[in-house]
Amino acid sequence: EDGEQLGVWLGTQRTRYKARGLSEAERKRRRASAMSDEEVKRLEALGVAWDPLAEQWDRMFGLLQAFQERAGHANVPYGHVEDGEQLGVWLGTQRTRYKARGLSEAE
Repeated sequence: EDGEQLGVWLGTQRTRYKARGLSEAERKRRRASAMSDEEVKRLEALGVAWDPLAEQWDRMFGLLQAFQERAGHANVPYGHVEDGEQLGVWLGTQRTRYKARGLSEAE
């Protein structure tokens, strides 16, 4: 935005937000500055997501719930798109992540 690297800046703000949960010693060790309450309020007023990956996962899970309620099952075809999102691809990724944990379906 106007020559500024907004994504980089926002990533820094997310790091500063997470630093709020660290002890003073840990912040010093990491050379991390914590965000003030006022800064948090201002960014939250704009709708900033502190953990965008978790928010995306929650959104996709909600779409899966809607699919399951409508279709009566959660076996989403790989190419299925739900509300503009690639729900089938996402579910395939979740299955891959599950298998990578080394668990069987019975566990």
